[in-house]
Amino acid sequence: MRRILESLVVLASLAPSAAFATAVHMQQLPLSSRNRCLNCHQVQDPSAAAAQLNPFGEAFRTNGFRWDRVLAQQGSDGDNCTNGFELGDRDGNGTSDPGVTQERTNPGQLDCTLQLDQAAWTALKQIFR
Repeated sequence: MRRILESLVVLASLAPSAAFATAVHMQQLPLSSRNRCLNCHQVQDPSAAAAQLNPFGEAFRTNGFRWDRVLAQQGSDGDNCTNGFELGDRDGNGTSDPGVTQERTNPGQLDCTLQLDQAAWTALKQIFR
């Protein structure tokens, strides 16, 4: 019996932790430095992989934890900005847009009010000169 318990302890210690799984998933996103866990979860530092997901986290899981064009074109949180715009990779190719070094906003929270990049701002400024 003791041998079985020792084996179970060893096996449990070899299993990947929830924090490791979350870090692996964050690496699939083009940018995740500013929002970290909040890109997908309801809390910043979930103590278990089962921590409640926000709308983007649900969409990311449904998409097999893959960042791609399909997920980038969706607006998971309903704030009228695409996931790609919010995460700084509009086309979903896995590379951040030129000049973007962190998430613009959070793809899982209603915090994006205007989906404009630098080129759009420049064009607007030209109109009102």
